[in-house]
Amino acid sequence: MASVNGLDGVTIGRLAAASNLSKSAVQAMVGTKEDLQLVVVTAASAVYTDCVGAPAQEYPDGLPRLRAGMRAWVDDYLPHFDGGCLFLAAASEQDGHPGPVRDAIAEAVEHGEQWLRREARLAVRLHELPTDTDVDQLVFELHAIVMQTNHDLQLFQRRDTRTRAHTAISRLLGPETS
Repeated sequence: MASVNGLDGVTIGRLAAASNLSKSAVQAMVGTKEDLQLVVVTAASAVYTDCVGAPAQEYPDGLPRLRAGMRAWVDDYLPHFDGGCLFLAAASEQDGHPGPVRDAIAEAVEHGEQWLRREARLAVRLHELPTDTDVDQLVFELHAIVMQTNHDLQLFQRRDTRTRAHTAISRLLGPETS
């Protein structure tokens, strides 16, 4: 619901209607609308961990894990939500609204970027990426690929989007070796 209608579109009334509960029952479970939005952000973070973090953990640190995580982000996480990446939509929706919801979104996005940064730094230390790699620039470009992929999937429904994303990732990280 949040990925399609935005975080502001998630209301206690809509959730009650979707779950066949009374508004008062839903409110008793989640509290305020802000509390509900924070629950949604937490749930979306768990989906990210399940779709990206956990599968990537099965690969060795550094470049193999970075590649696996990017592949999972593009192939598994982005299509998980009907309306696309909740964090990308919510960041645009909430970026001008200071408060706990905006802070939770920023923290979740930063967590994803920290994961990219950690694996990229390991790849440099392990000599899987050139020693002069600008890790912050690499993280910026990898995150930009995710954002553009979401944009092209949601706005244009381009069928070649994931292929283009994988090509861009390979240009940055080098082709995968068997």
